[in-house]
Order: sequence, then structure tokens, then C-alpha cells
Amino acid sequence: MFKIVLVAALVPVLALASPTPFRPCPNGAPVPSSFNIDGCTALPCQLVRDQPLVAEARGIVSPVSTNNVEAFINVFLAGLDLGFPMPPELADACVAGVQSCPLVAGQPFDYIFNDPALEVPLGGVTVMIRVGLRDGATQIGCVEFDGTIV
Repeated sequence: MFKIVLVAALVPVLALASPTPFRPCPNGAPVPSSFNIDGCTALPCQLVRDQPLVAEARGIVSPVSTNNVEAFINVFLAGLDLGFPMPPELADACVAGVQSCPLVAGQPFDYIFNDPALEVPLGGVTVMIRVGLRDGATQIGCVEFDGTIV
């Protein structure tokens, strides 16, 4: 009986801890050791307009030491970049997201993207999303995933 109760208690915890599938970006930028978007364990992720979106990238290893980390996002529909801008309050990743600036080359760090209200003009479409970090032209980390905007 105890085993059944233990299994029943662990199943929801394991479901919450399931990572979000992702692809590395085509530019060869470092990828995190784990990536999780709240509520998304399979692609395409369901992204709800005007609702909070929290994503965690853990264990990114920066190829450079830097004091400046810029977050960027590209949203593609049928291969066309829609020019979706990173919200200005989230663009400086050292202020919003990176847990330990300055970054040190070769040292892992975590990045948490926390958008209190996802503002996108689209609805009912599946897009490819590329999210990354950079210092100027140097890519520090990048992932791609598919999302359906609802």
C-alpha cells in the first residue's frame, strides 16, 4: 500500500520537473544542460497570449567572460522572421534573468526568462521560436522550440 501512495505522490512531482524539448540553434551557440518552460513537456508548447511565460535554462556555459548580456528572440512563421522584439524590460539579461553577472568563460550559469504577460499579435498559429543570449556578436547561448500561440 505504501508503494502505491509513494508512486501517486511522485508522479505529479516528476511531471512538473519534465524538461521542455528544444533544438540547438543553427549557429552552434552553447545550449543549456536543461531547459524548461512552465507547463510545456512536449512540442509545440501552448503559449497563451497576455498570460505569464516563465522559462528556465540551466547550465549554460559561456564561451566568453562578459559584463554585458543581451537577451534576444526571433519568431519564425513558415521560415519568415516576424521581427518580434524582446520586451525592453527583459533585453538586459544581467538585470532580468541571468543569476550571476558578470559571466566567466567556461563557468556554467542559469537564465530565467520571466515575462509577466506574453504580448504577441498572433493567435492560433504554430511558430518556431529562437531565444538566446549574446554579448555583441558573440552568441552566449541559444535554443529553438515550436510553440502554438493561443
